[in-house]
Amino acid sequence: MSKPEAKKLLLLAVITVLGVNAFILGKVWLNRSVVVAELTLSERELDMPYHWGMAKEDSSLRLNLIWTTPWLTSSEDDWQYLSRQQQRILRLQQPQFASFRFGSCTDGYQRQQRSGWVLLEFNGQSYQDYLKQAEQHYAVIQQRLIAEAAAELNAGMAQDRLQAAAKRRQEQQQRAEEQWRVAREEATRLFVIDAAADRNLLQQTLAKHSGPTAGQLLLVPADIQLSYTWCQNDKAEKQPEVLINRLAVQSLYVAKPYAQRLPIDTDRQQKTRFQAQVYYGRFAEPWIANLALASAAVSE
Repeated sequence: MSKPEAKKLLLLAVITVLGVNAFILGKVWLNRSVVVAELTLSERELDMPYHWGMAKEDSSLRLNLIWTTPWLTSSEDDWQYLSRQQQRILRLQQPQFASFRFGSCTDGYQRQQRSGWVLLEFNGQSYQDYLKQAEQHYAVIQQRLIAEAAAELNAGMAQDRLQAAAKRRQEQQQRAEEQWRVAREEATRLFVIDAAADRNLLQQTLAKHSGPTAGQLLLVPADIQLSYTWCQNDKAEKQPEVLINRLAVQSLYVAKPYAQRLPIDTDRQQKTRFQAQVYYGRFAEPWIANLALASAAVSE
C-alpha cells in the first residue's frame, strides 16, 4: 500500500471515529435538552454493584435500576418466595397484549421477544397495594402463631416439645417482622404497571391513572417477552401475561464527583443510604443529575 493511500485510510478512520462520537454526543445533548420526568430515587431503586470500588483498575460506577411488577398472588407460600425478589410477570388488557402480535407457541415463548413500551409508576398505588399485602401477611402470621400457641398449651404437650414449638414460632415471628420491615423501608417503589408495543395505547392508560394516588408516571422503552404461562399445556384459561425482560436503559452511569462520595463497599450487610435525582429526557433515557449521601450533595 502506498503512503498516499495509507494516509487516506487513516484520515477516513479518524473522520469515522469523530463522526460517531459527534453523533453520540449530539443524541445525549438532544435527550437532555428536555426533561420529561424527574424522580427522586434512593438505594431502594438504585443498586450498587457487589464490592464496588475494590477493583483498582476500574473506578467507574453504574447503578442498576431496581423495579418490579404488581403481584398476581397474595397466598402465604408465594409471599414467602416473592418477597425476596423482584417480580417480572405482568398481566395486560387484551388490546395491549394483542399489540405485540406474538406468534404460535410452537415457536417457543423464549424467542417471542418484542421491543415495546412500559408504563413506570414510582411511589404510587401499586406500591401502596404491595404495602397493604405485606401488612395483611404480617397480621395473618401473628394470628396463626397466637392460635398455635394456645392450641399447644391446651393439648398438654410435654415441656421439651413446647420449648421446641416456641422456638419455631419465634423464628417465624422474626421472619415475618423482617419481611414487614423490608416492605416498609427497603423494597423498591418503582413498578412497571402496563406494557404495549404501541405507545399510544399506554398514553390512554397514563391518562386513566392520573390522580392523588397515582404517584409519578412515565413511559420508557423496554424488551418484552411472551410469558411462559401462555404456552403451558393445560386446560386453564390463558391469561394475557408478558415477561418484562429489561428496560432499554437498565443502569445509570455515576459521574466521578458522585462516585467519590459513595463509600467503598467492604461490607454488604451495611447498606449505603443515598438519594439521587434522576431525570428522563426527550428520548426517555435517564441520567443522574444529583446525588446526595447523608448531608453531602453534588449537582451538575
